[in-house]
Amino acid sequence: MKREDLKEMGLNDDQIASVMTAYGKEMNPLKEKVDSLTSERDNLQQQVSDRDGQLDDLRKNAGKNQELEAQIKQLQDDNKAAATKYQNELAAKEKGFKIEGALRDAKAKNVKAVLSLIDTDKVSVNKDGKLDGLTDQIDAVKKSDGYLFETDEPKNRINIGGNFSNDDNSDTGKDDIASHIAARFAKSE
Repeated sequence: MKREDLKEMGLNDDQIASVMTAYGKEMNPLKEKVDSLTSERDNLQQQVSDRDGQLDDLRKNAGKNQELEAQIKQLQDDNKAAATKYQNELAAKEKGFKIEGALRDAKAKNVKAVLSLIDTDKVSVNKDGKLDGLTDQIDAVKKSDGYLFETDEPKNRINIGGNFSNDDNSDTGKDDIASHIAARFAKSE
């Protein structure tokens, strides 16, 4: 989101600043998570490549020694298990981020509160990156705990008349409330 885009939409500078502040509040934690995961991924990839290099060195120096061959096999198995564990953890974190994003898209007021009501084990990520099983759960939470979500329903307006541009007779210049009060006083005399 860029300031120029908001300006093209007709927002003034104060409105743009408010929108950018709210946008920053939501984006900064996500950026921190991405940076953290990226550094963790890079670190784990470096560890795996270091182990693979150690295995190759051992294999070259081992010759036919049975004990060293067993150690190499054990290290290879450990590396595969570590890589699988890393992939599973990464997939779980990606799934969590996607679920949180979907809850924000569903206009959840408090993502953590709604997330506690969702059974994430029943949610899966397709090959195309879309979530299965989440929409039904979100709809169920909206029905049972609708106050956790923002609604698009217009807020009720109270017609207070006067100079507040809130009366429906602005084209006649007549103040409904003042007219009603004057009419009541005229009847009581």
